[in-house]
Amino acid sequence: MVIVDLLRPLSLNGHVKLNSTNPLEQPHINLNYFSNDLDLVAVREGCRFIDDILLHGERMKDIIGDDYLWPMPRNSDEAMKEMILERSQTGFHPCGTVRLGKSIEQGAVDHALKVFGVTNLRVTNASVFPVIPDCRIQNDVYMIAERGADFIKAAHPDLYHHCA
Repeated sequence: MVIVDLLRPLSLNGHVKLNSTNPLEQPHINLNYFSNDLDLVAVREGCRFIDDILLHGERMKDIIGDDYLWPMPRNSDEAMKEMILERSQTGFHPCGTVRLGKSIEQGAVDHALKVFGVTNLRVTNASVFPVIPDCRIQNDVYMIAERGADFIKAAHPDLYHHCA
């Protein structure tokens, strides 16, 4: 399997909006992929680059057949755009969906990861990343979780005095 991955998208952040106060109802999620045309150009040219290697690379000639499971629109930017929009998906690591800010007008959580307007609730996951990491996010998630744990311990020293 060969994957073309856009690690530093220029598209603006998407958003998540609640559809109701029922926590079991799915929210409306707009990932806002490809809202910046340069992201589409980068993926398109990445697909063309990989396509060329697979079809003409010295070690690939005997492995790769005539084409993929679907025809590759090699000579049309518009057809390539349609293929990319139809087939693109997340790399299973959505993040950066909860904005940090100094007030509720600026974001959803403060510097200590507390949710504005909600008592005793913090967000300690990848959604608070201000910038999407250009790597697997597991270690970054550990870092946020550790920092969140530190904030909770500091806020409740009577409960965590033995955890020094």
